[in-house]
Amino acid sequence: MANRKDALGERKDDEKPDFQFERMVHKGVAMLKCEIDDIERMETMDDDIWVCSFPRSGTTMTQEMTYLVQTLDFKTASTVYLDDRFPLLELKDDRFPFYRGVKYIDQMKSPRMIKSHLHHFMLPDQLQKGKGARTTQAFEKVVEDFVNGTGHNCPWPRHVLEFWERRNDKNVLFLKYEEVVRDKARAVKQIADFLGRNLTDEDVTNILDYCSVENMKNNAMCNMSYWRDYKKVYDNPDGGFINQGQAGAWKHLLTPDIANKIDKLLDEIEGSGLTFSDN
Repeated sequence: MANRKDALGERKDDEKPDFQFERMVHKGVAMLKCEIDDIERMETMDDDIWVCSFPRSGTTMTQEMTYLVQTLDFKTASTVYLDDRFPLLELKDDRFPFYRGVKYIDQMKSPRMIKSHLHHFMLPDQLQKGKGARTTQAFEKVVEDFVNGTGHNCPWPRHVLEFWERRNDKNVLFLKYEEVVRDKARAVKQIADFLGRNLTDEDVTNILDYCSVENMKNNAMCNMSYWRDYKKVYDNPDGGFINQGQAGAWKHLLTPDIANKIDKLLDEIEGSGLTFSDN
């Protein structure tokens, strides 16, 4: 269902509820309450396509690229919300039409496309073993929680290292945001090779045009603006969920003090072989 707004009618932003989510700590990880036991036991399929990431690390662009690489269905991409095509696994909340949980994903037709921000060790056991291929808090508090490892889906070093350590598994394609935005054509071809898809040069060009930052900011099917029909959203009304699409943008946004705090997290991945660049 592409347009849910008609069923609900228009509501002013100040009339929309400011929903809060219940929180939990599972095996040392602070997160939103979810069906973690059902997730760990869920059946995966050989042709499942999973995009797993730490939040706000290029997930939406990667989802859209992956969807188009797999389907080349630009008509559906332009008329059906990304959260319907590529649902988030770990949230189930009947207040929202897009947080439908494990049961909904179990009933999806193959090949299923699934998004998750969970740590690797929390993903379904079958997937781990190889089957199947804004906030109301002050920004300073968000940074503090991120650095201290108490924010949602933290600690960040543990999250990324779990996937980095599995980068050579045959069912894992490890992508880094700065590399994706530096050379999007290469990233599309990497995804295509990983999924066994043969794309023409025209296919790649069409995907790149569709997934440009400007287009995604203005695309109501993937810029998450549709969440405004259900709840207060704390971002820019004009596609603000989509960022600049450039590595190193933090230099113009973070104070030196905050940047230094975040840089200290890199000490925790030193020696792993995983490195990051600013551009």
